[in-house]
Amino acid sequence: MEVAAATSSVLVLIWFVQSLGSAALDLTVRLSIVAAMVASNIAHGDSLKRLGIRFDNFSEVARMTVRPTVAAAVAIAVISITLALPEVSLQRVVLNFVHYIGWGFAQQYALQGFVLVRLIDAGLDRRAPVGAAAVFALIHAPNPGLMVMVFLGGWLWSTLFRREPNLVVLAVSHAFLAVVAEAMLPTIVTGGYRLGPHYMRWVSG
Repeated sequence: MEVAAATSSVLVLIWFVQSLGSAALDLTVRLSIVAAMVASNIAHGDSLKRLGIRFDNFSEVARMTVRPTVAAAVAIAVISITLALPEVSLQRVVLNFVHYIGWGFAQQYALQGFVLVRLIDAGLDRRAPVGAAAVFALIHAPNPGLMVMVFLGGWLWSTLFRREPNLVVLAVSHAFLAVVAEAMLPTIVTGGYRLGPHYMRWVSG
């Protein structure tokens, strides 16, 4: 119920609140969603270690994460070269990576520290990573290319988190892959990372 409520709130934000053009209302809804997630963590007694806000296992998780992250980046590069030779701006990649570190951490907290741990608590156990990835993909509807990418990424990150939680490492992996995809894949695949009505207007426009 908590996951459904949070997911519904995010969808309302994307599909309705943002369309109103009120920055104050947008920020209020965002903060309310985050506050509800934090309140859930407190109510369930989730420790910082369980939420992956830790550094004691940083090296271990980094070793676990680097191979699948690099493999995913190589797959993106192969797809990109197959479709068209990319024009990559190194300066843009660096700036985007710095931006995505913070955004990646925020998304990984929501995906792992809230959705995944609540699904595990609900008894999904090994199926929880797939469930969390499906929620992650739903939020990125109706952009098909982005939905596929975030489902696969969400499944990977959730599987790694379930084995050994560390949000910092996953945020770096998230930022790296998001920047690689944005730099190398054509907009027709990523949809410019647009969601909801913004994506629909882009398609129709």
